[in-house]
This record gives sequence, structure tokens and C-alpha cells, in this order.
Amino acid sequence: MTKTHLMKRLLALFKKTHEDENKDGYPADLLARYDVTETTLGVGSFAVVKECIRRSTKKHYALKIIMKKVIAGKEHMLDSELDILKQVHHKNIVSMYDIYESTEAIYIVTCLATGGELFQQLLDKGSYTERDAARLVGQLLEGLVYLHDLDIVHRDIKPENLLFESKAAEAPLLITDFGLSKILKNHDDVLMTACGTPGYVAPEVLLQKGHGKPVDMWSVGVITYVMLCGYTPFYGEDQAALFECIMSGKYEFEEEYWSEISAPGKKQLVRAYGN
Repeated sequence: MTKTHLMKRLLALFKKTHEDENKDGYPADLLARYDVTETTLGVGSFAVVKECIRRSTKKHYALKIIMKKVIAGKEHMLDSELDILKQVHHKNIVSMYDIYESTEAIYIVTCLATGGELFQQLLDKGSYTERDAARLVGQLLEGLVYLHDLDIVHRDIKPENLLFESKAAEAPLLITDFGLSKILKNHDDVLMTACGTPGYVAPEVLLQKGHGKPVDMWSVGVITYVMLCGYTPFYGEDQAALFECIMSGKYEFEEEYWSEISAPGKKQLVRAYGN
């Protein structure tokens, strides 16, 4: 099923469900606390995100609406995400404030990050100065250290899953989307399921020899590289070639793009890749 077809199916289910329930389509206890606006903030593979306003404070939030029919067979991913959101509270992580449920959907209220994705910023800017990249990577690392201290491995750190809190010039960066994340039962547990996003996934995930918290740090290294030069360190004509390149661990600092990056900056990347 193509992504476009899946989105159309999701929107159709969303519309039908909300026609079948009450005239607004939302649980009564949600509506008692929030006004849900007509603004759609985004549409993903499994959810529609609307803007909502807390009645008592007039503060704006994001309302993630997950249709149960769409996630049939993948309920464990939602359960894992909710387990994590219920326990994380950090300035560099998207926070959950409320959760509601109807017979057809799950409704998750989170903070509203209005600054957009790091991915879009990279498309617009091309690359970051070393100073700005260091500031943002520092915030990303603060969030990851917090997660790792709770024995949570994100497993899908990428620019699309990093949001700016606002459109301000130095707005904080927030980690989001815990759909592939895992809570380790024991501090040094080894995970075996292959997951992540091509280009940002660590070699040990591809080799399926077991992985843990270090896979997040690998992804941070890739993101840092992209922020400094505007392109990814690993490349292949197709996915198989890309994975071969990642598993080899070979990358370069092309003079045309890296001449103004300091030696300490490059050294940090070398350390991130374990070379």
C-alpha cells in the first residue's frame, strides 16, 4: 500500500468516525477541557494532528488523533509510545498532557511545537554554522541522555523527528515520535528488531547482531554531519548499496564543503562513528 493511499484511507476513516459519533466527533471529556480547532497541523501514516486550545488557560496544544482501524495489528507500537510519553518530562522532549479514548480512536494532547521540523530547516538553510550546530546538537544530546538514563532507546532519531518549539531564532529543539522506541527491561538489554530510517540507522541494526542505546548516538553523528555540510555521510544508488556503505563505516570530509569546519568539529564526528 502506497503512502498516499494510506493517507487517503486514514482521512476517510477519520471523517467517517467523526460523522458516526457525535456532531463534533470527539470524546465528551476531551471537549469539556479543550476546544478543537479546524486547523490540521499534519497528517501521518497513522494519525491526524489537529490544534486544540485549553479552555481554562487559552493555551494552544497539539491533538494527535490515532484511528484504531488504521493501527490494527500494530497496537504494540502505540502501547510502547504511550508508556514512554507517560513517564518523560524534559525541556527537549515533546510532552504529553492528556490522553482520551473513544471506541474508534485514541486522542493524545501534547505541547504544540510551532517552529517546524529540523528537516525543513535544513532544506531552507542548506547547512548550519558550527556554533549553531553545536547548540542544537547539545540540546538533542540533553534529551537523549535523559531518555537513556530511563533506559529508553529512541531508535528513530532523524531530522523529521526533531521539532523547534517556536519560530524564534534560537528556539529549543524537541525530540518527538516514540513509535519505534523501546524501554529496556534491564539496563544492558540487547534489542534484535531491525528498525529505523535508512541513512540514519546504525550498522549494528543492519547486521542484526543486537543493539541498544548507542544506535541513537550514531544517528546524532549523522545529523551533525548533515547540519554542517548539507548532505548525508553515507550514500548508495539504492537501499542495498546505502546499507553496504553504512556497514563499512566509510565516509569523507570533502574539502569543498568541509574546509571551514574546525579540526575539533571533525574529531567529534569521528568519535561518534567509532573510528
